[in-house]
Amino acid sequence: MRALASNVLMESSHEISPVVSHSWNALIVDNLTSQCSVPLSAVKGVAATYRMTNRPPPTQASPFVATILRPLKDFDSSYSSRTPPQIGDDWKYQIIGTVSTKYSVAVEELIATVKRTEEALKSRKTRRMMAGGMSDGEKVKLQLYLDHREFRSQVEELGVDAESVEGLVKLGQLTQEAECLFLQSQSK
Repeated sequence: MRALASNVLMESSHEISPVVSHSWNALIVDNLTSQCSVPLSAVKGVAATYRMTNRPPPTQASPFVATILRPLKDFDSSYSSRTPPQIGDDWKYQIIGTVSTKYSVAVEELIATVKRTEEALKSRKTRRMMAGGMSDGEKVKLQLYLDHREFRSQVEELGVDAESVEGLVKLGQLTQEAECLFLQSQSK
């Protein structure tokens, strides 16, 4: 009798597995993806921080970066022990993948805007703001690089392989140009 009951429970649990997966993705993943995407609107403000302000070059990540994955971290720490085994860690990859893609799109748009602005200022001979010997555009790019490094670190803290997240790889490519600016700022 016990074996029969065990078999019935095992069979029924396999049959509801697709329902659990679908519900998890429809409710948890979509909700957390939305929550994690909210701080990305702050990416646009990075340029305003350095445009014509004579500020020194950045030395740390923007404060908003630490808040991007906070909803996911909070949920994971509170509910990881209750996550259905058939779900695994794929849900984290889905959330981080979608958020990283949105983040890289926002950074790509900002970099394009910064380049257009620098070109316009270059023609007027007012391009370089001499604080720290960097142009405003270079400071923005350095800030985006520092933000990328921090975001990548946050992803890795969640146990997700950063190299397997397409949006994060693209973000690294977009900010790679500023790595030399970072190395220069560290050598001073």
